[in-house]
Amino acid sequence: MFQHGDIEYTVPAPLDLPVKILEVDDEIDALKLILGEQWQTYTESGATIRDFQVFAEKVSEAAGFTSSGN
Repeated sequence: MFQHGDIEYTVPAPLDLPVKILEVDDEIDALKLILGEQWQTYTESGATIRDFQVFAEKVSEAAGFTSSGN
């Protein structure tokens, strides 16, 4: 779980992530799989491209990864 702006997001533990995540090469597709319906919450929050890098790092850390890959 992590907070970004005024919104709290929950992500599954690494071993509970959808297996489909192993098939994606794109960071955005991976985030969509990790966040599920919360992705829409993020995109509707007024997020900008500048904000995305920070958000992606938070998702990555919360999911148990050391880096978002950038």
